[in-house]
Amino acid sequence: MKSSITKIGNSKGVIIPAHLLKQCGLSKEVSLEIKNDTLVISKAKKPREGWAEAFVEAGAGEEELLINEARNDFDQDEWAW
Repeated sequence: MKSSITKIGNSKGVIIPAHLLKQCGLSKEVSLEIKNDTLVISKAKKPREGWAEAFVEAGAGEEELLINEARNDFDQDEWAW
């Protein structure tokens, strides 16, 4: 499918047919990036999206430190919860 590049103020735009937007699940906000001289339009990710899954994959629990060496004497003896 071809589309034309249209002038919009000082910028340019491309009209994307509604059925393509629906098929890709795109809404108001998208992410744009260049890969191998190709413009890629994809769903905008939410900040920290996927972090919880990444922590589980890394073997970290909710209250577990990822680096055990970060603990110190204050944490063990003086800190009161």
